[in-house]
Amino acid sequence: MNAATNANMIEYWNGDNGQNWVRFQDLMDRSLRPLGHVAMDAAAPKAGERVIDVGCGCGDTTFDLARRVGPKGRVLGVDISQPMLARAKARMGAQTNVTFERGDAQVFDFPKSSFDIVFSRFGVMFFDDPVVAFRNLRGALNPGGRVAMLSWRAARENDWVKVPVSIVGAYVPMPPRPGPDAPGEFAFADDTRVRRILTDAGFADVGIARHDAPISLAGGGLEDTVAVLLEFGPTGRALADAGADEALKARVAADLRDGLRPHLTPSGVVLGTSTWVVTARAP
Repeated sequence: MNAATNANMIEYWNGDNGQNWVRFQDLMDRSLRPLGHVAMDAAAPKAGERVIDVGCGCGDTTFDLARRVGPKGRVLGVDISQPMLARAKARMGAQTNVTFERGDAQVFDFPKSSFDIVFSRFGVMFFDDPVVAFRNLRGALNPGGRVAMLSWRAARENDWVKVPVSIVGAYVPMPPRPGPDAPGEFAFADDTRVRRILTDAGFADVGIARHDAPISLAGGGLEDTVAVLLEFGPTGRALADAGADEALKARVAADLRDGLRPHLTPSGVVLGTSTWVVTARAP
């Protein structure tokens, strides 16, 4: 892995953020799995096809893709996070059509013209140079190969961000928003930019469709959701950056419970999401 490329993101996903994702892996998978299925349906993987899962994390999407392509297909999960990949490998069991590799998809040496699909569930927004990254991924696809990926629309369009941030932001400063072209969760919020990146990388038939859907915020009940928000995501980062002690966290937790309780359902704390489902084809 080229540590000089995407160095900040490599440090980020191998530090506390990667460790926290592993810690809350089951909750996060339950929360995001329905959204991942939307992008998988857009990819329409067929039996026997070969797939790259970019930013595979702890492997939930990789295993799902492997079930869809069947035993004669193959799925390569690629991620920069050692902690998350270790969890993914530990979950493999008897799965024989899955491989995990630690690598940065921007520079990873994929075998040329060897895959049918490039897939990602929120794993493609973190490249220093996304055009170079997608050009590299295009080289791994067979002619006519497909891209299907999911990315967040703007934070202001996503209640899963707005609601907890408004609560935690009353106590500590929130992390500064990165620039519009900087890597980060919302780097692909501008659909015009996404279309330009893929076109410049050599893809054709770029399609971008808005998908709005509610999700169970942490895949669990109120206490699970509060625990995740205290340690993870924008709110967890803000508390960590501020050096919040346990007394402050307790006050924040109490306000999070009060603020999220109106959104509590039998399925958990449910808030709205807004994403782009992006598709494209390699000529």
